[in-house]
Amino acid sequence: MACSAEELRTPPGDPARLAGSLPRRVLAEVRWSFQWPCNWLLGVFANLGLSLLWLLWVPLRGGAHRDWVILVGTYFAVFILADVTTTNVLGLDAVRVRRGLAGGLGVRRLLLTKNYALMVIVGLPTLMLTAALTVRSELPHRLVLTVPGVALPILAWLGVGNLVSVLFPVAVRPLRRRWAERRNWRRTVPWLAHLAVPYLLLYAVDPVGDTPPRLVRMLPRPWQTEEVRGLALLVTGLVIWLGGTWLAVRLVGRRGIRMR
Repeated sequence: MACSAEELRTPPGDPARLAGSLPRRVLAEVRWSFQWPCNWLLGVFANLGLSLLWLLWVPLRGGAHRDWVILVGTYFAVFILADVTTTNVLGLDAVRVRRGLAGGLGVRRLLLTKNYALMVIVGLPTLMLTAALTVRSELPHRLVLTVPGVALPILAWLGVGNLVSVLFPVAVRPLRRRWAERRNWRRTVPWLAHLAVPYLLLYAVDPVGDTPPRLVRMLPRPWQTEEVRGLALLVTGLVIWLGGTWLAVRLVGRRGIRMR
């Protein structure tokens, strides 16, 4: 996991501390994320722009069975997180990750630090938007349903992203170098594949599927309240996130991290 001399000369931004207490790690990670050239967040901002353009082209249309606030919140959460920022959290930060692992830093701590940073940068603003829309357009007590309804896809993407990140990490390289290596298929094909992975996941898997509502409908009728429905959504998201993270850590323990 040692860094090559070439990699050390071209780190993606100033290194931030990945050790220490959790608040310090997350704060350092968020600060590093916004330092030029912002490799880790380019996809987030690009997808935010794409989501707005796509919204103009195909406006959201919720049926009678869909909650409008949840529809809006999940649309932005899923669209923004469907990016290599989520599914390649180790490869986009390959230099600092290798330094951390070489220094004895556990992969679980690395993944959780980056997950919390993404929650601060993407998750919290989305949840705050959801809460504001709920209070403005509906009744405040609906927060027990709308906020967990948007938290579900956020947590689900983080869990799936952690798993994909350790299965298929691709180190960031300047685009000029990628172009110069374009005929080297052993480098070019994995790079193109890792760009496509999050969009394929978005197309193939509905991260806000009907499983939690089905579980709620199986409960006794007196329990089928908005509070129980919201709790089911939140628990489902937490299970996916924790399960994906646990599997990612176990895989690293078995096979290590094979950066491409």
